[in-house]
Amino acid sequence: MTAALFRLLAIAAPSKALPALLAGVLAAGAGIALIGTAAWIIASAALQPPLSALALAITLVRACGIGRAVFRYLDRLLSHRLAFACYEDLQQATYLRSAATIPLREGNVREGAFLHDLLTGCETLRDFYLRTVPQPLIAGMLTAVSCTALLPLIPWGALLIAFLYLLHLALPHLLHETELRAESTVYREILLDRLDGRTELTAVGTRTQAQRQLDHAAEDFQRKQNDKRTKRERLFTGLDVLRVAVWILLIVLLMPRVADGILTGVQYAVWVLVLEAVLSEYRSLPSASLGAVEAVRAAETILPSKKNLSEKKLSTSLPAFILDAPLIAAQNITFGYHPSVPIVRELSFTIQRGEHTAIIGESGAGKTTLASLLLRLWEADSGTISYRGVPHTALSADASRALFGASMQGSYLFSTSTRDNFLRLHANMDEQRMWQALETAQLADVVRALPAGLDEPLGANAARLSGGQRSRLLTALALASEAPLLLLDEPTAGLDAERGARLIEGVLTALDARGGTLIVITHDLPLLDRMKQVIEL
Repeated sequence: MTAALFRLLAIAAPSKALPALLAGVLAAGAGIALIGTAAWIIASAALQPPLSALALAITLVRACGIGRAVFRYLDRLLSHRLAFACYEDLQQATYLRSAATIPLREGNVREGAFLHDLLTGCETLRDFYLRTVPQPLIAGMLTAVSCTALLPLIPWGALLIAFLYLLHLALPHLLHETELRAESTVYREILLDRLDGRTELTAVGTRTQAQRQLDHAAEDFQRKQNDKRTKRERLFTGLDVLRVAVWILLIVLLMPRVADGILTGVQYAVWVLVLEAVLSEYRSLPSASLGAVEAVRAAETILPSKKNLSEKKLSTSLPAFILDAPLIAAQNITFGYHPSVPIVRELSFTIQRGEHTAIIGESGAGKTTLASLLLRLWEADSGTISYRGVPHTALSADASRALFGASMQGSYLFSTSTRDNFLRLHANMDEQRMWQALETAQLADVVRALPAGLDEPLGANAARLSGGQRSRLLTALALASEAPLLLLDEPTAGLDAERGARLIEGVLTALDARGGTLIVITHDLPLLDRMKQVIEL
């Protein structure tokens, strides 16, 4: 648990976390000072204090009121900036973890788990920086100041406040809440499965039965969530009652100090309202305490451990590529999605630098499967694929994929804009390189014709582009990587012969200029004349 907390805290940069925490402390302090000053004015007004004292107190009320609003705004602004910056890092960590599990021989059986972590898990960790960490720290500082001031007056009262603070943090753990990740995963998996097959279910007339199964899973998940919420509400209500009881007890304990002349009536009134304001800061502590437990559980799933990080660094640093070795050397690779039905059998080939290669074959012969093996989206059942002289067993999948710029059939495009699609893959890419890639892919004129050019929204999965335009955009995105290998899956599909020829001519010219190598899956037979090697499956 401690290790997970440290990993979470390490994500938050001190330059962002400390100003947010300071703003929260100042906002809470200004609020308590406002209540205390107002109490002094109300209690002392009937005693006709000097006008200068009243004027000073009224000015202080205004200053505290303005300060509370300003610091509260800064607290919200800075803490949300911190939380959403960390939220982005956490979502990326979830995507990377899901990518690291490829290949999944069982299919998308873990989609529900990934969806839970991406939504619920990452949101829990986002709230860790918004609500879980700041509130206990702010309340702890106020408790320390209050206990220090109260200790000379009523030592038992100071101890009681400290005990109440600790109780708000510790008591929620007695609930022993169960993790609902498994139930959420089951529900989401059924939901995704039914959504993917809704057309087929309707066609065969079993949609109603599928809906009942989904409803049952949803009701079970909702019932457990409601049970969890009910237990929390009972605990929070009990702590609210206890907090009021402690406040009344503190008021009673302070009364003898007024009778003894240690406190004046005005000071007593100030203490009454200040203590109520301090104790009100404890309301968020039970939720923060429970949130810490949930955050640790989510972090253990989403964030890589130190061991995993060290293993990943080791795998990406071992060993160095051999410069004069073939870019790719496949030896006797065999693969099948089902062990008894091999798609690729005992296949061997090499691809040297500059040796543009075409992969051809009938539909179902395994062309896209071979491309997926080269990209290590799947691992071969037997045989070896070497990258620049290094066997795939000695390389991480990320290190192997770094050699490729790839455009595969079915690749996803983001709905925002062409520029955003480039920047998501190549964060520091300038606009000139974007246009160069679009020119090579024969798409520059199309993008220029859009109302906002590079910034025009493309729609969900680039739905506003035609099939051929979408394919060319994928080619442009792959070209922009400047990796030594460019893997294109049917780049001329949906294009007329003339435009397809210009596309391939531009791609080959760009690759030859930088010493790159093309691997293309194609049914376009005239294209084979430009290839130096053809692999027929």
